Amino acid sequence: MHGHKRLARSKHLVLIAFALVCAAILITAVKSPARAVLPPDRGDGKSFNLSFSNSFNDQDWYISDFTLRSTFFRVGWVPENVRHHPPSISLELNRKPAEPQPFSGAEVQKRGFYGYGRYEVVMQAARGSGAVSSFFTHTDATFGDPHDEIDIEFLGKNTRRLQANIFTKGKTRGGIYIDLPFDAAEEVHLYAFDWQPDSVTWYIDGELAHSVTSRDRPIPKTPGRVIMNVWTGSPQQFSWHGEPTFPDHTKATYECVSFRAAGDTSSQCSDTYENGSRPIGH
Repeated sequence: MHGHKRLARSKHLVLIAFALVCAAILITAVKSPARAVLPPDRGDGKSFNLSFSNSFNDQDWYISDFTLRSTFFRVGWVPENVRHHPPSISLELNRKPAEPQPFSGAEVQKRGFYGYGRYEVVMQAARGSGAVSSFFTHTDATFGDPHDEIDIEFLGKNTRRLQANIFTKGKTRGGIYIDLPFDAAEEVHLYAFDWQPDSVTWYIDGELAHSVTSRDRPIPKTPGRVIMNVWTGSPQQFSWHGEPTFPDHTKATYECVSFRAAGDTSSQCSDTYENGSRPIGH
């Protein structure tokens, strides 16, 4: 918002075609299928604005509780790594094995599926090489959908930049790196993307950071779940996210998540967070 210098951008396209859950075709759940994924209740897709200052409940959120036999992820999703400590929740990545994986991560999913509109998160990234912390929309064949996804991600090896990405029907043209005028692991900031039928636009602390249109790359069409997670990957990912030398118990924190459906005028995180730092008046 006010006072921030214009963000420096870099449009380097990385050739690593990965997805946070694109490994779905390569993985199987260790636990029973009923616990492997959020039950596919698509909900009403209406706007929401959820602060963690007062509550974090299973009516709004599903805490992932499963481990994947994956050649992509090297973590199990462990509920104990999700903690609510107002005004935030934290998602922890640690070195406790979650068999058959060598590390334990954390993931939460907003119940329901959501489409075009503005998505906002107030968060602080996890620090350390190999750590990936994220905020994204996602759906895939698990729910009878194509793999459509829109990402905000932070690589703990360099938390002075954000990686944006989109996947449409399982394909991407590479990540988009956006340089930041601050360290995303130092304190919370406000991040957003606006998803429209012919464009996706990312914002950082209220400032336009990057935009793509259907002329640049295919735009996702399918409503998806809103997900936050922290994880590390296989050696094939080391050239991207770094070797897993992150400090044990590194964590990402989240204070607010909102979705304003296209055409709606309901409240969102940015109404109460100034420059993404703390609620106005606190």
